[in-house]
Amino acid sequence: MNVRVVAIDFGTTYSGYAFSVTKPGRKLKDVEILASQVWNSGTSGVASLKAPTSLLLRRHKEIVAFGFEAEEQYADITLDGKADHYYFFDRFKMELHNNKNITSRMRLEDVRGQTLPAIEVFELSIKALIDHLQQTVKIKNIKIDTAKITWVLTVPAIWTDRAKQFMRESAELAGIPHNMLKIALEPEAASIYCQTFPYPGSKDITKAGSKYVVADLGGGTVDITVHEKLNDGTLKELERARGTACGGTSIDKAFYQLMIRVFGAPLLHKMKSHYPSCHLALERCFEGVKRTLHPDKTGYVNVTIPYATLDSLCQSELGKNINGIAKSSSISKHFQLLGDKLRIDASFALSLFKSTSDSIVSLLESIVQKRILTDTAGIILVGGFAECKVIQENVQTAFPRQNIILQEDPGSVVLKGAVLFGYKSDYISSRIGRHTYGVRKTSHFDKNKYPEHRKTYINGEEKCKNVFDTFMEAKTSIALGHINEKTYVTCLPFQKRLTVEVYYTDNQNVIYTDGNDCTLLGKLSLDILNPTKHIRYITAIFHFGDTEFSVKVVDDESGSREKKFFELKD
Repeated sequence: MNVRVVAIDFGTTYSGYAFSVTKPGRKLKDVEILASQVWNSGTSGVASLKAPTSLLLRRHKEIVAFGFEAEEQYADITLDGKADHYYFFDRFKMELHNNKNITSRMRLEDVRGQTLPAIEVFELSIKALIDHLQQTVKIKNIKIDTAKITWVLTVPAIWTDRAKQFMRESAELAGIPHNMLKIALEPEAASIYCQTFPYPGSKDITKAGSKYVVADLGGGTVDITVHEKLNDGTLKELERARGTACGGTSIDKAFYQLMIRVFGAPLLHKMKSHYPSCHLALERCFEGVKRTLHPDKTGYVNVTIPYATLDSLCQSELGKNINGIAKSSSISKHFQLLGDKLRIDASFALSLFKSTSDSIVSLLESIVQKRILTDTAGIILVGGFAECKVIQENVQTAFPRQNIILQEDPGSVVLKGAVLFGYKSDYISSRIGRHTYGVRKTSHFDKNKYPEHRKTYINGEEKCKNVFDTFMEAKTSIALGHINEKTYVTCLPFQKRLTVEVYYTDNQNVIYTDGNDCTLLGKLSLDILNPTKHIRYITAIFHFGDTEFSVKVVDDESGSREKKFFELKD
């Protein structure tokens, strides 16, 4: 057997892969998705189909381990006093969500403040996943030819084009061929899986004309999209994807802030850098509480803490034992310290979910209350954070008239849907444009249109530079395969290249590219084969409607064609 499709779900907290050996051309429901690999969880006793997004490297950037093994080995390395010889990165995906100025030179800090180029950290993480895949298929006696596989990499739908391009370049550096890689949007992959394998109670979504909401509640982000099932069996996006950074890690941060209010940030930071195994154990405990805490819980919520380590740090850093520090805390009335158990008042623990829960409900309300969605077939909850019972209850309470559907094994739905996307990437036949796009151009100066201070002279002619030339409006319904052509001409004899700068904006009526309301997406180098003295015409065919914004460059004279993505700016 040969591997046909491989999907990589690169998550904020957990990452994994799935694959299929099913031959192309079969119906999606007949595709066998293989995701039975279990990552080695070291001493934690956890069995998982995904691994923590944690990467351990030697100083010369050699991969030591990924996932649970990376966490466990780094803990041992720290205890042995050898941490200076290693890098340890975890939960770094959100750097692409939080950074609007993504470049190929941006750097990431590891847990000790050491930095490496971000693109290398992502590249090596993807490579670690590929290495694990190769070990898995070898054991199963399945053949793998990386150059003949359709590779699928998942990203949030709410990410910028630059973030998507960053992930593409990272994957290509990891050894995935450029022309064999597809980018799948996470809520779309989930929707395809739900269409193919509808959970009991959600079969209405498979009927032509049905409309439904998919809420992908991930570790870092919440990503929401709305689809309509069309008569031809494809899906149409009705509202542009929305979301924000209110995923499961926001609850972890709320619990961690509680610990800071008790012990102080400097002490916890020292525990993280000097006793990483204790810090990881605390994070895993937060994860367990987050998933299992029931909204009707009364009494106390128990959080297991590294008592001996915290007690030692309290005495060395704060001059009191752990009990003294706990009693003097400003929130001491909300918890008890009993041995290695921090017993938090249940109502106080539940309050830590409120901000995140309110953000999720508000996002859903902004979509569900639209007129076009008055007859939805339901709201489907997917993603690892969808397993959180508090969030489930709050969503059900906020939308009593909606059919709230919790897909079976919600944490793996995006991953499995990405495999299906690899077989049928045209399943989503229409999307809503998230931004307004345009190119920077120099125009003839029109005094009725441009202010006097923008006038400049080129070859004796009055011109206006940095004009935003729009070619795609936001909130436009864009069919898969939609194109927009722009023709550019050389201005010098034997010119070898034309450079086109593409910008995007979320604002209306933007006129110039050099304002704060316009962001450079990237530059396109339009190469001219066999430059000549006479004027040459180069056509850029912008492709919209797909998961990525790409361009096909056509040299009108030579007839050469080349598909291009944007270069990440430095």
